[in-house]
Amino acid sequence: MKFGHLIKFLFVLIILIAISTQAQQFNGTWSCNYATYDDESNGVGINVSSLGVIKENTFVALAYSTNGGTDFLVGYTNADSAKGRMGFYPYNGGWHQHWMSGFDDVEMTGAVSIFATSDSLIYVANNDPSRNVLVFKLGSDSVYSTDYRISTGSDSIYTVTVDGNGITYVSTYPGEGKQGQVLVFNSITKDDNWSGLHSPTAMTRITIPDTGIIRGIAANSNGSVVYVSNYSTKKIYCYTGSPATGYTLYSGFNFTLTDTLTSVGGTFLSPGPWGLSFMNTKNILFVACANNFMLGAGYEYGRIYALNPNTGEILNNLDCAKWNYDQTGGYNQRSGGTVGNVSGYTSPYNVAYDEKFNLYDQSYFGWTVDKWLFSGTLPTIPLTITSVEKTNNLVPDKFNLSQNYPNPFNPTTTIEFSVNKSSNISLSVYDINGRLISNLINSAYFNSGNYTVTFDASKLASGTYIYILTNGVEKLSKKMSLIK
Repeated sequence: MKFGHLIKFLFVLIILIAISTQAQQFNGTWSCNYATYDDESNGVGINVSSLGVIKENTFVALAYSTNGGTDFLVGYTNADSAKGRMGFYPYNGGWHQHWMSGFDDVEMTGAVSIFATSDSLIYVANNDPSRNVLVFKLGSDSVYSTDYRISTGSDSIYTVTVDGNGITYVSTYPGEGKQGQVLVFNSITKDDNWSGLHSPTAMTRITIPDTGIIRGIAANSNGSVVYVSNYSTKKIYCYTGSPATGYTLYSGFNFTLTDTLTSVGGTFLSPGPWGLSFMNTKNILFVACANNFMLGAGYEYGRIYALNPNTGEILNNLDCAKWNYDQTGGYNQRSGGTVGNVSGYTSPYNVAYDEKFNLYDQSYFGWTVDKWLFSGTLPTIPLTITSVEKTNNLVPDKFNLSQNYPNPFNPTTTIEFSVNKSSNISLSVYDINGRLISNLINSAYFNSGNYTVTFDASKLASGTYIYILTNGVEKLSKKMSLIK
């Protein structure tokens, strides 16, 4: 490359890096827009362990207490701190809601987590003897049962999420010292078992590499990336693949919560990651971090981190406990339960968002649902990790990169490569001028085997592109042609 062209290339590269870095910056701060009052007119009336957001100011709260005396759903519409609740509920709990369809009746019990979709469906991870996922619907005045439920087996279940195609992901906890799983079920529109026998077969299972309690699951809209939080190990795992073909652990994503704190009274706090929410369009992974059902000193910590979905890097921090302290001068101050923009008793176990990218969490001990606004514009982060599938476990003779197929292509093509010994692999796509287009695999650890990656070029212009595979020692490259 001539010196002049090299200078131009480096100049363009610097600009691209600067734009990319700027695009991942958070240029504002979070503030609590409202926290639902803890009173008999608008409050949930008992501990709130989870929430599901349907649209701005329309959501469902899960009332749950660890003593087993409460499990019910409370709907809100056009909500703020003082209004929005649908129906009447007994203050201080003491009631178990039932899912009912004809003569079929399942009591809500041990339900700690819920998920809501934009079409007003509420999925509940329930711990009745059959470990059902129960589906309710938010109506015009209350929460109603649907005809949909599925039995997941004998292991306890903790959390549930649903992707943009209606695929349902449920975490299991088989017991202390055992590895949990994520069960993946087809949608209610494609599997008649949801309304029929209620006993579908999971499309696939993800086995978590470490023992512990899975407290959060999040998936992007097409289910090609799934995140799982393990409270016991304080880790979040990232998987790529699909519900139809299965998932592979993506080692390029690394997040372990290392936060520790000694409370004002001298109590050592070691919180863990709880609920997860993947903000589609923006491609930001949010994780709610808190102590384990901890009164008193536990109120001094509660945060929601915004993570880079490709690497696990912390990009932003919403410090709920600091907000409460700054507004009230204490960690357990909410006079009368009616301070409009503070929960008062920090315990955020779940996080969700609405169509305007506002965040919502809950305060388990404050008995509230809280809405948070961002003063700037949330960044949009390219989701560069893609679906990587292992085709077989045979050990290849050499490190190899195959010609993509089809070629020419429009707009997707498949790239095959072989890894002859375990190593960190990167696969990148460049245009003909050497500009980076996408990191399909970004220094992820791969065991020996044969793999395929699907490259989607729907947003690119026609032309010739170069894809490069490297294991840190060898570098292989080939050309491919996009024709639209």
